[in-house]
Amino acid sequence: MRLYFIFIILVMYSCSKNEGNVELEIVSDEILFSKLDTGRAKNIIEYKITNKTDCDYYFNACSFSKLTWKIDGLQPSNVFLQILDDKGIQAEYGRKEYLPIEKASVCEQINYDIKEKEIKELNYSIAPDYKDLIDKNNFLLKRGESKYFEILYYFPESNYSFVHLYKNKKYVFKMLIYSDSTDYMKFLPRPILKTINENKYKVYHGIIESKNNVPVRFVN
Repeated sequence: MRLYFIFIILVMYSCSKNEGNVELEIVSDEILFSKLDTGRAKNIIEYKITNKTDCDYYFNACSFSKLTWKIDGLQPSNVFLQILDDKGIQAEYGRKEYLPIEKASVCEQINYDIKEKEIKELNYSIAPDYKDLIDKNNFLLKRGESKYFEILYYFPESNYSFVHLYKNKKYVFKMLIYSDSTDYMKFLPRPILKTINENKYKVYHGIIESKNNVPVRFVN
């Protein structure tokens, strides 16, 4: 019996030990940043995630995760974007306020109401926004597998944020991604839970920082 418990502990330790070997890499060569304070330099930011562990993972972008409290930066989805100067000091970020629900278009409100009704009919207690987050950002990553992603983002001003940089300084761009396994069984849809269970996936828990930085280039 003692040997059995030792074996179980070793298996769990092996998986958790390798959890740090999931790599996030920025594929794009550079980030464009408009010199105009209200400019919008377009960036298609490409990145990839590679699983170099012995575990198959499910990545869960939980919108109310406490892990996000530890990260500063711009958050367009399940990733965080950071811009740092040559001393490692982060840029100044500003976030635009979302429109209140009463100012949303009639069509948007109708679609929201339809989604909300469907979710209730399925006997879920999650909001439509959280359901959309799961559908768009959660993913499976098997051992030895790489997956590519891309984000459209504008600097210094996007639809949701703005960034202030000093034009006479040099900056680099980095990314972080998070996944939270806390109480995931309470919030994930039944088909996903069955997929995780039957295929013996492990829900990844932690923050992964990109292994590389790319330069920020000012453009007119």
